[in-house]
Amino acid sequence: MRFGTWILALFAITLGSAGFASQADAKSCSSFAIIKSYEAAANIVSVKYGRGKVNKFFPRPEGTPNDTSKVPGPCTGKVTKTTDLEVKPTGGRMSVTQVRTNFEGKMLNDADDATWLGKKLAELIKNKTEVVLVVRPAMGKEQTLGITTLYLPITPEEEAEIKRLEDMGEDL
Repeated sequence: MRFGTWILALFAITLGSAGFASQADAKSCSSFAIIKSYEAAANIVSVKYGRGKVNKFFPRPEGTPNDTSKVPGPCTGKVTKTTDLEVKPTGGRMSVTQVRTNFEGKMLNDADDATWLGKKLAELIKNKTEVVLVVRPAMGKEQTLGITTLYLPITPEEEAEIKRLEDMGEDL
């Protein structure tokens, strides 16, 4: 009887912890946005949400599986009404706001330079660049929304690489 109780308790704890992880993942969402301003002292960016097509923003070579995207579903409701979002310029790889390319998904941040993110945000603001944001509420009691990942638009070099890969596939 006691052994059964222990197994049941262990099962409940395992199921409960998996539920918290999936709950946090479920709260993540993504949206097209233009960054309007960055307040370095408070680590807050102001954004204007927009619309776009993921397939156009994240082109993939023919034959690439559709399950390669790490972008969660679209943001709706309260998230899109929140235009001031938290960013983290420093921290470990998993805690810093990551700036990524969209074709290879490579992180561009310089983890040793605390001013790198601010400079990149200033460049995006100046050029009025539309990006894809992955937004997630902070853990803990405060449910402030923050940007965990920011995907840059596809570059001409990435478009050329996609074309090269497609042409190479046709030649075989």
